[in-house]
Order: sequence, then C-alpha cells, then structure tokens
Amino acid sequence: MTSTSLEKHHSAARELLHELQLTEVEQIRAKVSGHGSSLPLVAKNSAGRTFLLKYYVPPAPDKILPAGVHTNNYSRRETGFYRLLDSIDPERREFPAPRTIAVGPGDPAPWMLLEWLPSAPGPAEEVISQEHVIHLLEKTNSMPTERLMGRRGFPLEHWDPVGYLDRIRNMYDAVLFSIGEARWRNLQRFFSEAVRWTDGRPHVMVHGDFQEQNIIVTEDDRAFMVDFECVGIGNRDHDFAWYWLHSDRHPEWKRNLLHRWLYDQVGGDRIRAEWGIRCAIAYIATRRLRWGYLNHGDEDPRLSANLALLDAALEGGTALFPM
Repeated sequence: MTSTSLEKHHSAARELLHELQLTEVEQIRAKVSGHGSSLPLVAKNSAGRTFLLKYYVPPAPDKILPAGVHTNNYSRRETGFYRLLDSIDPERREFPAPRTIAVGPGDPAPWMLLEWLPSAPGPAEEVISQEHVIHLLEKTNSMPTERLMGRRGFPLEHWDPVGYLDRIRNMYDAVLFSIGEARWRNLQRFFSEAVRWTDGRPHVMVHGDFQEQNIIVTEDDRAFMVDFECVGIGNRDHDFAWYWLHSDRHPEWKRNLLHRWLYDQVGGDRIRAEWGIRCAIAYIATRRLRWGYLNHGDEDPRLSANLALLDAALEGGTALFPM
C-alpha cells in the first residue's frame, strides 16, 4: 500500500472517528494486520475510555494474496466471528478476545470498534510465556465447531490436510520452478499419507494467524487473541505449527514448547499430532516458496532455507522434531 493511499484511508478512518465522537490517540499505535487488510486506530471518548477501531481497506493492486483468497474475506470472517462471540459470549467470560463495541453497516462491514486491551510493558519474550501460548491454544481447540459452521455469509477457512493440498495445487505454476517435478510428486504423496493419518480427527476452531503479534497479555497477566481475519476450522495442530515456525524465540524455548504440546500424546495420537504439525509446516513452506518466486523469481534469497524447511517437514523425525 502506497503512502498516498494509506493517508487517504487514514483520513477516512479519522472522519469515522469524528462521527463516532471519538478522538484518535496518536501516541498509541496499534499493531497493523499482517495481511494489510485493516487500518487499526486507537481512540478515546469524552469520558476517557479507550477503544480500537479496525478500519478495513482494500489491498494494494500489486499485493500478492494467498492462492484462492478473495479480498473481502478477511473483513467478512473477522466481523462474522465477533458477531458469533457476541451471541454466545458477549462479556468474553469464556473466550479470550476483546469485547465488541460496534460493527459498521453492510456486508462485509467496513469497520469494527472493539474494546482496547493495553499490553503489559516489556518485550514479548518477557510478557508472553509458554503458559499463555498453551492456554490460548487450548481455548481455540475447545470451542465447539458447530457454532462456527453453517453460518450464513461466514467464509470459514479450512486449515486441514485436504485444505492445504487444495491451496498447494493452486500454487503449482509458481512453485514448480522452485521445487522441481520430483519434489512436487513427493509433496503430493506426502499429503496423501497425511490425509490417511489425520482422517477422522475431529476438527477444531483454528485462529489461522496465531503468532506473537496477535497475542496480548495485559498487566494483570490475562492473555487474549486478536486479529481473526483467517479464522476457520480444521487441524488442531495448525495454530501450534504456525506459532512455532514464526517465533523468534531461543531454540531451547521452542523445544520445550514443542514437548509441552506433545507431552500427553502417546501411541497413535502422537503420530497423528506429528503428522498434523508436519503437514501444516509443509503447507507454510510451500506458500513461502510461491511468494518468494512471485516476488524475486530465481533470485529468491530465502529459497534454500524454505526448501530445507519443506524437506524437513516431508521427512519428519529428528529433521523436524528435536529430541
């Protein structure tokens, strides 16, 4: 998004704040959506209460979106999810997300006003603990999926091996030049085996973009999730794999987190959990390769690293799961 278009959207968002009788707090900067699909502004009312405005914006014309993604789906998913929470848990006593103040008109809604959750001061390494991460993962896994499914106009993402494979097939033209025919055939065989091992596992709610920038821990040590633009159902290990792969923590910290996630999985359950993590990482690595090729062509600086990640996911064992 260019600076000109960003300023245009920012001006429109400020006008909306004025209509809502709110004033932007320029000293507080909210985290921008990783997809660039929303502009977050912190604002106060006359009584001093603080809110977060999520103002949805169209992606820049040159922005590369995931295969099969429609530009309105991010806002439609997130506002639909908050409407669901408002119907089943309006005070957020069960699910750790901000409370909804107002949702804009139309479908998809052009904006949403949320409770502002100030994060505890300090770097993420000090504020967000393994206990917080595991707690939030358990919360998503425990939400009944029937509450998500069948809702009119709610475009759920499907984060499971079948869903991964559908996306990967849409990436064929871009990734084939990076991975070659032999690795492509191996990738197809891998997902056929992954479906066999994970078939029958109950689907759970999946955040879809679970990483530290979307976790807020307040000063009273309560952990919350934000940014539900990719929410869906599917593989219970998807959010863990997404967090584990995107985390910059020390390898020993990540190794301990992996052991905590798998500690009560034994026998066939352990094998299925490892397959769940492996196929999520294989999907992420393939997606990175697609973006790298579309952005850099044969000069992708991360090509070797992402090929190594893909190969580790396909191989499994100690190549991916350190002992």
